[in-house]
Amino acid sequence: MSRKQAAKARPGKAETERKRDERAARRVLARERRNRPQAEGEGGGGGGLAGQLQALGLRLREVPGDGNCLFRALGDQLEGHSRNHLKHRQETVDYMVKRREDFEPFVEDDVPFEKHVANLAQPGTFAGNDAIVAFARNNQVNVVIHQLNAPLWQIRGTDSSSARELHIAYRYGEHYDSVRKINDNSEAPARLQTEMLCRNESNKKEKILLKKEEESEEEIRDEIEDAVQKVQNATGCLDVDFIVQVLESEDCNLESTIFAVLQMNEAKRIHAVEAHEAQANRQKPLPKPALWEENGSGARLFGTREIENNKRGLVEGNQTSKKQAPKVSNKQKKEQQRLSKKRRQEDRHRQKVLAGKSHNVDNNKSETDPKAPVTLVKTFAALNI
Repeated sequence: MSRKQAAKARPGKAETERKRDERAARRVLARERRNRPQAEGEGGGGGGLAGQLQALGLRLREVPGDGNCLFRALGDQLEGHSRNHLKHRQETVDYMVKRREDFEPFVEDDVPFEKHVANLAQPGTFAGNDAIVAFARNNQVNVVIHQLNAPLWQIRGTDSSSARELHIAYRYGEHYDSVRKINDNSEAPARLQTEMLCRNESNKKEKILLKKEEESEEEIRDEIEDAVQKVQNATGCLDVDFIVQVLESEDCNLESTIFAVLQMNEAKRIHAVEAHEAQANRQKPLPKPALWEENGSGARLFGTREIENNKRGLVEGNQTSKKQAPKVSNKQKKEQQRLSKKRRQEDRHRQKVLAGKSHNVDNNKSETDPKAPVTLVKTFAALNI
């Protein structure tokens, strides 16, 4: 190979500088990872900023902290790599010089504007918010900044609704990194939109809430079915709707529900017996008065004609009483039956209380006797029907 061919085979000066710059950036990044103190909450393990981004389906693509991190991160978002950070820096400074009236009022520490932009043009000089605003306006993009436990910051470089978004992360109070999708390891430009991230996050939360609600409803349904089965086994009642209603009124207390169902079954039984007795009494014929029979005492005293007159008077009197008796509706009859039943229940309850008092008196008397037997009774919650 001749000397001219060897010279052509060797890479050019620009390519050599680019590779040297990349090697230096890799060394800086490796040294930075070893020496950078882990800020609280920004470590790995799914916590901190990494966990916060992971919840949005994002991850960090770290760039070297060599003072060029802002333009490296923005370049990675815009072009898919960070090799043109010096070009982006110079274009940003040129834009600030052209729009001096927009940026000069925000220069801090009483530094002259010329000196500020001259320093900013030097590689390795830290760039701040004014540089982000100038970059966004110059490239007609919106820059979204992610921070730990803080809302997203958006710096708008254009009012266009279809403008691109560049997502970067601000960490440790001095360093910027690029933000990409979890599975994006390419060197293609990042394509992220805040609206999409918010929609994904809200859909994820809604799915979690729906899943929890379905699980809780299923657990409640299983508990109710189990409680209904136990009440059926204890009481023999097969009316599921009635048992569920009593469970709800008793705050799902199983013992109270069983006691209430037993009490109601007993009340129904008593009501049925009383109704049967009343029906039987109505079907019995009324006995004839013996006084006015043909051979009765009235016939012997007053004669048969008087008997007929008395019978006629009784019939007319009954007819008159029937006419005078006010008609009673079915509702009033039911109300009378209910009041009658209530009075009978109160009488039985009063008798039980009196019997209980006498029993307590006997128990108090027997307390003095150490040999007297003691009976333990399981207590149920009282129910007023």
